[in-house]
Amino acid sequence: MLLEDKHAIVYGGSGSVGGAVVRAFAQEGAHVFLAGRSLATLHEVAQEISASGGVVETTQVDALDGIHLPRTPVNRGRQE
Repeated sequence: MLLEDKHAIVYGGSGSVGGAVVRAFAQEGAHVFLAGRSLATLHEVAQEISASGGVVETTQVDALDGIHLPRTPVNRGRQE
């Protein structure tokens, strides 16, 4: 697996392109973090990945609204 022990953060993970990207990353062994506006669709993608043995986390976020960005893994340790 090319991405084993790697992490991938994908904004738009609930969309068709983002969903395809996270599925490919997970298939190659990455721990994927999905961020997107549609929580229901994020959960659908996450369930699919989990069912095939992947490791996945989700959060609902609108990347155009900067107030939500601190909830993502990239910013969890950042000091305000």
